[in-house]
Amino acid sequence: MSPKALAFALLASCSTAVAADLPSRKGAPAAPAPVVSACTESEGIPTDAFGFTTGSDVADVGSFGPSLTYGGAFGTRVGTSNGHGLTLQGSYGLFPCFEIGPYVLGGLTHASAGGISADERAYGAGVEMKYKLLGRDMHGLGLTLVIDPSATRVDPDGAGRFTSYNTGIRLFADKTLIPNTLYAALNLSQDLTWTGPSPYARSSTFTVAGSLAWQVREGLYLSGEVRHMHAHNDLGFGNEAGYATYVGPGVFWQATKQLAISAAYNVQVAGKAKGEPGDLDLTNFSRHLVKVKLGYSF
Repeated sequence: MSPKALAFALLASCSTAVAADLPSRKGAPAAPAPVVSACTESEGIPTDAFGFTTGSDVADVGSFGPSLTYGGAFGTRVGTSNGHGLTLQGSYGLFPCFEIGPYVLGGLTHASAGGISADERAYGAGVEMKYKLLGRDMHGLGLTLVIDPSATRVDPDGAGRFTSYNTGIRLFADKTLIPNTLYAALNLSQDLTWTGPSPYARSSTFTVAGSLAWQVREGLYLSGEVRHMHAHNDLGFGNEAGYATYVGPGVFWQATKQLAISAAYNVQVAGKAKGEPGDLDLTNFSRHLVKVKLGYSF
């Protein structure tokens, strides 16, 4: 034993009686370390702050929020076409980093060509499932995988009803460029569609979208986005039917702690339909797109 260790041992033995008379002290328990995961963010970004483009955040565990979204599509190559749709959705944080959002939808299209009406009605349902893979605090980038299957019953005038099945596979990414001020989002989406009546026609739409959102004051965001869409007459990337590029502004307002209102407008500025003249694709896509959404959180 070293001289220093021996001295400490003697001192301890001599002070046993004195120490026994002193009240014992226990160290304060260590505070539990905060649980950090991909869905833990120090600064949340509203998913609807980017217009048609969507942010990566998902609902907290146990939180629920309904939303009502209006979608409008106007302008076609031949005749007229005005489409209106409503989607009622409820989103719930089922477990950490996972959000499930079942929805119902309905739509009405007024269309005519050469004086002949081509109106149709549609209704359906689906479920949007989101899982956040990366968080901005941990990785500098938010990234969420989305699977969105749905079925729609279509009832056109002068023709029999049929069912259309769609599966959307999407990646939503976003990033803080300037804290509390400027944000960026990028979306990749592939929609696979089977359309009746039997035998089912197969088609797909691939979309790349980018958007910047600027928080002009707390709870108020202005955005600008660019979206490029490709239509295909099969489920892959072959047999291209046309493409279209859209640009447009958006606005998001957190009116109260629970209520949020957003709106976005896109106009087709470039495109081409296969086998059709002109610089726009108004065969597979509309000229103007509008979205208005009311969201509420409990």
